[in-house]
Amino acid sequence: MSRESRQAALHRALLAKAGEPVLFGDLVREVWGDDPPVRPLPALRNLVRRLRQSVGDEIVTDASGYRLVVRRPGPAQLPADLPDFVGRERELAALAGSDARVLAITGPPGVGKTALAVRLAHRIRDRFPDGQLHVNLRGFAAGPPVTPEQALGRFLRALGVAPENVPLALDDQVALYRETLRGRRVLVLLDNVTELGPLVPDVEGCTAIVTSRNALRAGEVGLDVLSGGEAGELLDRLGVEGSSHERAELIRLCAHLPLALRIAGAHLADRHLPDYLADLRGGGRLDALEIEGDAAVRATFELSHRALPERARQLFGLLGQVPGPDFGVEAASALLGEDASGPLGQLVAANLVHRAGTRHSLHDLLREYALGLGTPVTSRLDEYYLLNADAAARALNPELHRLPVPALPQDLPAHDLSDMASSLAWFEAERANVVAAVLTAGARPIAWQLTDAMRSCFLHHTGNVVDWFTTARAGLAAARALGDVGAEAAMSASLGLAHWRSSQFAEALPEYRRAVELTRQRDDPGALKSFLGNLGIIHWELGDLAEAAEAMRASLAIESSPNALYNLSCVLLDLGPLDLAVSYGEEALRVSTELGLTAGTAFCLRGLAVTHLFTGRYDLVAEYQDRAAEVATAELGPVFFARGTETQAFLRFEQGHLDEAEALARRSIEMGAECADDIVEVDGRITLGMVLERQGRAREAADQHEQALAISRKSAFARGEVQSLTCLAADHRALGDLAVSLKCATEADERAERGQLRVRQVQAVGELALTREALGDHEEAERHRLRAVELALATGRRGVGTTVDRLGLPQPPANGG
Repeated sequence: MSRESRQAALHRALLAKAGEPVLFGDLVREVWGDDPPVRPLPALRNLVRRLRQSVGDEIVTDASGYRLVVRRPGPAQLPADLPDFVGRERELAALAGSDARVLAITGPPGVGKTALAVRLAHRIRDRFPDGQLHVNLRGFAAGPPVTPEQALGRFLRALGVAPENVPLALDDQVALYRETLRGRRVLVLLDNVTELGPLVPDVEGCTAIVTSRNALRAGEVGLDVLSGGEAGELLDRLGVEGSSHERAELIRLCAHLPLALRIAGAHLADRHLPDYLADLRGGGRLDALEIEGDAAVRATFELSHRALPERARQLFGLLGQVPGPDFGVEAASALLGEDASGPLGQLVAANLVHRAGTRHSLHDLLREYALGLGTPVTSRLDEYYLLNADAAARALNPELHRLPVPALPQDLPAHDLSDMASSLAWFEAERANVVAAVLTAGARPIAWQLTDAMRSCFLHHTGNVVDWFTTARAGLAAARALGDVGAEAAMSASLGLAHWRSSQFAEALPEYRRAVELTRQRDDPGALKSFLGNLGIIHWELGDLAEAAEAMRASLAIESSPNALYNLSCVLLDLGPLDLAVSYGEEALRVSTELGLTAGTAFCLRGLAVTHLFTGRYDLVAEYQDRAAEVATAELGPVFFARGTETQAFLRFEQGHLDEAEALARRSIEMGAECADDIVEVDGRITLGMVLERQGRAREAADQHEQALAISRKSAFARGEVQSLTCLAADHRALGDLAVSLKCATEADERAERGQLRVRQVQAVGELALTREALGDHEEAERHRLRAVELALATGRRGVGTTVDRLGLPQPPANGG
């Protein structure tokens, strides 16, 4: 069978079970039948590598096989086209026939720029088979505009970038955006921009349609009001009847603006045109209406508004207070103080509110008019957001310390947010609105209350770290302006947590130190316990283990909790002794299980599995891994499962199953990159390199360990630095580069000593001993061997796959004994 035939057979086998893992053995049989190659797994791996280059679908390495992920269709974000769109054929023809990468439509408010842009997008969408993106940047709205970082984050997720892999910095986002679009044909619709910016793709094959009130560039289409004929056609579509004279006067009084004509058409559904015209002429408006387009919109709005039932009028005035881009019925009901379904439907029928699915929005001009009605400002919308954000946070992480929530009205709409799925869905629907509410709150407590409530949501929806930083900084500014020390501490801690989640450990440290310092000034043991525990985690990530353990013990002294017990166990995994790490881990597991904390139980089980990798009890590693898999749920997030895959790879390496260990390690690297978790990727590359070195592929191993070292240094990830340097020493010793090996081992030993990484230091010192022995320096080799033995005895470090087995220490029985 030719190579092409084998590739076709492999593709058929994967496609037959698309989305499901197909076992390595089954794939080998499908491709080679009864005559498999001598080394079937490497041969299968090479075939998969070639197949990945020839098909558009993604082929993912799973624990026991490969899984084909059929290429998903591109994003389809275009708003619905207006069924009664009329005219603009000249402009449409010019724009549709242009080969420019930016199609700009400019003009005054209410002239129909968005309607034209949407009609154009639907007309040319077939040219862009890889999808269409859309965002309303709200550049001229009363509330805060959508920032480029926020919009790019949404675009990247829509284009298939894992939420955890969305960068923080704008430059990095733009680079990833353009790299993701390269080779694709995607249409991007940018509505209400103030200037051309980084959202314009500037990638061959992609086109941006842009609308703005500002002049943007040469060659743009400047949109004017509708012609008499086009306006008449629109009235026909709207079902407006009357004499030619009356219709002409209506068009004139509406200043030929589509928005004003649509509002008038909705209002005329049950009125005679002559009566409406008489009202529209009233108040001496005629001269102004002939000149000012805004006044025409205001006139038609006022007539429609006056004709509404009282509750609909009241709701419309309140809707101007919505700070974000859209809202649901529940938000409208919160504002109105009763079920808003009926009044909201009346506003939609009057063309004063736009409905898209379950979400509603206002045209920028109508929002401004609603604000101008002088309706008293209410806090009920903020309170609605706070009530539900707090409920979502408690469902997502009930153990997380949080600021107290003030008493809230009992009649606020409360969503069913009793589980993780519903909580995350609510958060995704309302995130932009809550962020806007925080930004418009100014120096009011709601700024930090909403931010604190959203912390758990941001932890699980890690693709929105930009919004997290934005709200935490706004909350911090509000707390400082009002002199609220407790809130300031909470916002500093929130910033620290956001930095931690972004692997910015050095930036997280001063935020948590500030939070602890501020909290010590107040009698708030619950907050102090939480902040000390998190400060300990940051010290741990930075390799300051003694300080990490001290902070965590101080947290435990205030009050014991499974979180604090688990975190201290993790620190002792590196600091030692390992028997104490096991003891704390088992206690954390016991408490988590008794309290019914599913996530806590899963993390404790996984932590104990990792700890026993270093005690040499591989039977317990397998047992804890299996138990963790039984209780884990999808809501734990991709990082949890990625780390589990890496742990399994290390276990299989230690057990000598190198082919399986290699496949698992490569998958863990992919998963780490997908969820933008530097620690997972570093650990995966370290394990993969160890496997390759054991297979005699030392040069490939060194490449993996160099990449792991570079990532670790960039993130200030001390454990990764020590482990990478130690493995590089082994790689170069295998390659005969003894001087380089000695340099790497020495640096690993020094870095481990500086960070008190005593468990990892065992292997580093062991490598020093082996390298000195290879150099013929037997006295130094013996000195380092004795140091390693002393460290191993003090920490309890074992492990057949490391240099520990060459140090003369007794090993545990193969079955764990």
